Amino acid sequence: MSHISDNLHSFLARVEATHRLGEDMVGKEFQEIKDQAAALRQDKGCTAEVGGNQENLKKNRYKDILPYDQTRVPVTLLADETGSDYINASFIKGIDQQPRYIATQGPLSHTVVDFWRMIWQYQVKVIVMACREVEQGKKKCERYWPIDEEPAQYGPFIVSTVAKVMVNPEVVFRNLRVTFQEEVRELGHFQYIAWPDHGIPDSYACFLEMIQLVRQHQGKHTAPMCVHCSAGCGRTGVICTVEHIQNLLQKQSIPSDFSIFDIVMDIRRQRPSAVQTKEQYNFLYHAVTEMFEKQLKNHRNYDNLKQNKAPYYDNVVPLLTSPRIQTRRKKDIGACVSLPLDCSNMNDTYAVVNKKQAAPGVPSESKTLPNTLITRGPAHAQYDNVGLRTIPALPVGQLYTSVAPKQNRASAFVAMPPNTGPISSSYVLAGARGPPEVPPNEYNQVHLPSPAQSLDDYEDLTDPSKGPMPAGIGFNCRIGKPKGPREPPPEWSR
Repeated sequence: MSHISDNLHSFLARVEATHRLGEDMVGKEFQEIKDQAAALRQDKGCTAEVGGNQENLKKNRYKDILPYDQTRVPVTLLADETGSDYINASFIKGIDQQPRYIATQGPLSHTVVDFWRMIWQYQVKVIVMACREVEQGKKKCERYWPIDEEPAQYGPFIVSTVAKVMVNPEVVFRNLRVTFQEEVRELGHFQYIAWPDHGIPDSYACFLEMIQLVRQHQGKHTAPMCVHCSAGCGRTGVICTVEHIQNLLQKQSIPSDFSIFDIVMDIRRQRPSAVQTKEQYNFLYHAVTEMFEKQLKNHRNYDNLKQNKAPYYDNVVPLLTSPRIQTRRKKDIGACVSLPLDCSNMNDTYAVVNKKQAAPGVPSESKTLPNTLITRGPAHAQYDNVGLRTIPALPVGQLYTSVAPKQNRASAFVAMPPNTGPISSSYVLAGARGPPEVPPNEYNQVHLPSPAQSLDDYEDLTDPSKGPMPAGIGFNCRIGKPKGPREPPPEWSR
């Protein structure tokens, strides 16, 4: 990993040096890209004859954006019925020189069936959409999925929306189910809803998070992912470039002479006008810089963890396996919490609670609590916050719930939402930064009891009228009536 870190540092140093000198490196490089791309058809033999045929012209959203014949995606599924294998789409290779992306235009109303033919033929698992259906009053893409829960039919394909989730404020995820000739497949659909045409996303963080989730959803699937915007070049090229660089980073294949210029030029040889504006090219530099800096920071944190973890792990085994130490701790502490040594059934277990004696006011049959496994079952009435709310199910491995405060505490508390689980029942977006953030109005508030409902055997030490409080405890404590001095045993007077 050290040589990769050196390569990342080298790239960041070059960018910083040109920025410090005030040179417009990005502008110069992008102008060079446009000059070289203009010569591709003459010098490199890149042709676009199929897309320019009379019968295919109506299938192009823009007349000047046609796929090269050398890299176009032929659609042979049901070609006899539709009369053509043409669709405005291009293959783009990944780091293994195999097709990693299908860069295509947003479907037209009369090419939606062709779009689904292509998706089905090449077994696409992930679709990334970098536009809205309508932008600035102009139709940019025909909707090719159902807008509600009812399935929609596009030729021989039946498409239904299984789930819809806001990944972050700028990205929507849909889990689509496609049925063709009694075969059913599910695929992920990511839509970036905050990316204007010929512009850049509003947030680097939201964009990079989407790229990471796309990679995780794709997993080890070898079929190409489909990426499109309106024309299938500007925004599409940015997504393909950043995902390609993230793949290099994941495989630790960043070369010492790493160059965004070279990657964009290679993609432009496969899809015309990929990364269409200087602003988009500049966005690439900022996104890649942020990605590299984050990688270096994580690497430093990992090295620090390896250097400092030994003293903490040496003491774990004696604490868990020594009966003598556990016995002494139970003797010294009135109520202690211990974890069972057998962790095989930890999923439904929160803690083992051992209590010496119940508080005053509890019925006699409940004065002593046996060792009890507290599970996700009915609440126990011995606690003042039970029954005020329903405790949500916790993720596997989380052992404790939070205790709700008493009514007379100054601050207000909000209950955490229940675990929503993975976005799809078939595909789990592992490694994400957690489930989507729920808007505030979807949280359930804890309904605290009124003062009249408070238990009499609880005394609030924060009340000034009850005398000075012990040094900053800040909790409500269960206090019994003092027993006072006792007479000595009779045998002592002998």
